Amino acid sequence: MTETRIWRALALFWLLVLLLSAGWLVLNRAELARKLDTDLFALLPKNEHDPVAEQAMASMARTIEGKLIVLAGSTDRGAAERAADTLSAALGTLPVTAQQQEFDLASLRDFYAQYPGVLLTPADDQALQQSAQYWYGRALQNAYATVAPSGLAWQDDPFGTYGNWLAGLGDLSRVRPDGGRLWVEQDGKHYVVLMYALRGSAFSLKDQQIVAHGLDAAIARARADDAGISILRAGVVLHAARAAAQAEREMSTIGLGSLLGIVLLVLLVFRGWRALPLVALSILTGTVIALALTFAIYPRVHMLTLVFGASLIGVAVDYSLLLHSTSLGAQVSAGRRLERLLPSLLIATVFTTLAYLCLMLTPFPGLSQMAVFAATGIAAAWLSELIWYPRLAPARLEPGPLGQWLLRAFAGWPRFSGRAVLIGLLLVSPLLTAGLYKLERRDDIRALAGVDAQLMHEQIGIGKALGMPSPAQLYFVEGPTAEAVLEREAALTHALDALKAQGVLGGYQAVSRWLPSSAEQQRRLARSQLLRSPALLGKLAEEIGLPPSWVASRQQAPALLTPAQWLASPASLPARHLWLGQTPHGYASMVMLTGLSGAENAGILAKVKLPGVRWMDKSQEISGVLGRYRDRLALVLLAAYALTAIILWRRYRKHAWRVLAPSLIASVATLALFGWLGIPLQLLTVLTLLLLLGMGIDYGIFINEHPGEVRIRLAISLAAICTLLSFGLLAFSHTPALATFGIATLSGVGLAWLIAPCLRRPSPDIALFQPHPSA
Repeated sequence: MTETRIWRALALFWLLVLLLSAGWLVLNRAELARKLDTDLFALLPKNEHDPVAEQAMASMARTIEGKLIVLAGSTDRGAAERAADTLSAALGTLPVTAQQQEFDLASLRDFYAQYPGVLLTPADDQALQQSAQYWYGRALQNAYATVAPSGLAWQDDPFGTYGNWLAGLGDLSRVRPDGGRLWVEQDGKHYVVLMYALRGSAFSLKDQQIVAHGLDAAIARARADDAGISILRAGVVLHAARAAAQAEREMSTIGLGSLLGIVLLVLLVFRGWRALPLVALSILTGTVIALALTFAIYPRVHMLTLVFGASLIGVAVDYSLLLHSTSLGAQVSAGRRLERLLPSLLIATVFTTLAYLCLMLTPFPGLSQMAVFAATGIAAAWLSELIWYPRLAPARLEPGPLGQWLLRAFAGWPRFSGRAVLIGLLLVSPLLTAGLYKLERRDDIRALAGVDAQLMHEQIGIGKALGMPSPAQLYFVEGPTAEAVLEREAALTHALDALKAQGVLGGYQAVSRWLPSSAEQQRRLARSQLLRSPALLGKLAEEIGLPPSWVASRQQAPALLTPAQWLASPASLPARHLWLGQTPHGYASMVMLTGLSGAENAGILAKVKLPGVRWMDKSQEISGVLGRYRDRLALVLLAAYALTAIILWRRYRKHAWRVLAPSLIASVATLALFGWLGIPLQLLTVLTLLLLLGMGIDYGIFINEHPGEVRIRLAISLAAICTLLSFGLLAFSHTPALATFGIATLSGVGLAWLIAPCLRRPSPDIALFQPHPSA
C-alpha cells in the first residue's frame, strides 16, 4: 500500500469515527440528556479517608433531595389559607406528592407506650429523688385533670412521666397541626406549611422544568389574588432547575458568541469563504468526539462541563487558523505546508493537552470531566488537521482586507533584546511586587458555588421558621458497638444542653433522644423503682378504685427498647437518617444542630472534645481541601516550569528563555493584577496558570521556530483572539468559579500573546514558504 493510500485510508477512518460519534450522540440524545447532572454537590470532592463522613453526606442527600417545601404566610390567617389553597391546587397537577408532618404523635404514642419506664424527661429524672408522697399527690392530680398529656388513660400513665416525655417532643418541630393544616408562626405572620415529595429525581432536567415553572406560575396566581402574601420556597429541585437554566443560557451565549466571532474573524482575515469549511470541520470534530468520549466514560456528566466545553471552540480552532494563516499567499502544496509546520504543531499540542490533563490532579469530579473533554477535543482537532488538511485545504489563500492590514501592522511588531527585557522588568517590578504583596490566599467554597441569592434567602427563612438543622455543620459519634455510640451521644447531648442554655445554638437532633442506650434505660428503671412499689400503687388503687390486677401489671418492669426494634418501627422515621449504623470501624450516628449562626458559635462547638465525637463543618472542610490542593498544584506548576525549561533548552539552547518567558511573565502579572483588584488566589487560579503555561508555550514555540515570518505572528494572534473570545466570555459567567477562570484567562493569555512576539530570537524577515517549481 503506497503512502498516499495509507493517508487516504486514515482520512476515511477518521471520517468514520466522526460520523459514528455524531450518530451515537444523535441516536442516544434522550438517554444522554438524562445523564446530565445539575447537582452542585457532585462537583465537590469525596472524602476518601473518611467513609463515615461520606455515608453521612449520602444519608442526608437522600433525605433532603426529594423534598419540596412551600410556606404561604400573612398576618391574616384567612389570607394565608386562601393562598395555600391556590398553591395546593396548582401543585396538585405537578409530579409531586403532598406529605404531612414527618411524624404522627398518635403513632409515636402507641409505639413508645410499650416502654414507658425508660422514657423520662430530665425534670422527671430529677424528680425521682422525691418521696413516695410526692408521687402519690402527683398521680392524684393527674387523675382529676381534664386532659391527659399522653392521650392515654390515667391507669396507663398515672404519674404522667410518659405524657411529659411525649410533650417534650414538641420542641423538635415548630410546626403545629390545626384545622387539617400545618401551621408555623414567624415574624408576626401565620404560615401554612405545604410539604411535597418529588415522584421523580431532583436532578432530572424534565422534572426540574415542570416543577420549577409550575411553582412559579402558582406563586404568580397567589400573588395576583393578594399582593401582600408572603411565599417562601425550599428544595434541591429548585436550585438544580436554576443551575440548569443558567448553564443552558451560558452555553448558548459562550458557544454562539465564540462561534460567531470566529466566523466573522475568518471571513475578514481570509479573502472569500474557502478557509471557513476546514475551520468549521475542526471545531465540529473536536466538539463531537469530546462529547462522545465524555458521555461514554462518565455515568453522569455535569452541566458545567458542557459550559466549559462550549469555550473549547476557541482552542480547537487554533491549529486550523495557524495552518491557514501561514498559507496566505504561499504557492506550495498544502501537504508541504503541513510538513513544514508539523514539528511545531506537535510540540504545541502535547504541551496544551498535558496542561489540560493537569486538571485531573485535583479531587474534584467536575474538573476531571472538564480535563477529559478539553484534552480529547484538542487532540481530535489536531488529528483532523493532520489527516484532512492536505486533502481539503484550498490550494491558495489570499488575505482579506483585515488580513492585509494585520500583516502590515504585525510586520512592525517590536523585538526586544535580553537587556531591554531585563530593564523593562526592573521598571515594572514595583507594581508587580506590590500586587503580589496584596494578593490573598482564600479558598472559600461558598464563594465559588454560584447559588441563586433569592432562593437561598427563602431557604434560610424556611429553615428559621421550621427550625430545620444545618446540613453542613454537625457531629459524628462513633463507637465499637451501637450501645457505645448511644452512650457517647448522650454525653454529647449533655454538653450541648449547657451550650444551648448559653445561646450558642437553638437545639439539636439526636438518636439518643428517641432511643436511650441500654445502660441508660436500666439506670432509669432502677431509679424509677419507687414508681412500681406495691405500697404506692396499692394506695393509688384503693383511692381510685382499681383492681389488684392493675397493681400487679404496674409492678412489672417494662421491656428495654433495642436499636433493632426502634429501626423496624415507623416511630424511627423522624430520626432514622441520623443513624448511620454499621461502618468499617464499628457503628456511627449524627447529631444535627438547629439555630446555629455565626462563625464564633461554630468555633465554640468545634471545641467540644469527647471520646468518639467528631465535629464536622463541611464547608470548612472543602475549603481546606481547596487550600491544600492549591498549594500542591502550585508546587506542580513550579515543577512544570522547571521540566519545561529543561525540555526547551534541549531544542532551543540559549533561546529557550524566549519560549518560556511569555507564560512566566504573564502568570506573574496576572497574579499581581489579582492582588490589585482584590481577587483572592484560589485553586482555580493556579489551574488557570497551568493552562496558561501550555498556551503561552505554544505562542513561544511558533514564534521562535519561525521568528522572521510575519504570518506566524498573524497566526498566533488569531489563535489568541479566538481563545480570548471563548474562555474570556467565561468572565461573564454567573458561576463564580468559571468567572474567576475567565478573568485569569483574559489577563494571562492576552499578556502572553502580546509578549511572545516581542521576545522572538533575532532573525531577518523571511517568508516561511517560497514558491516551489513543483507547487
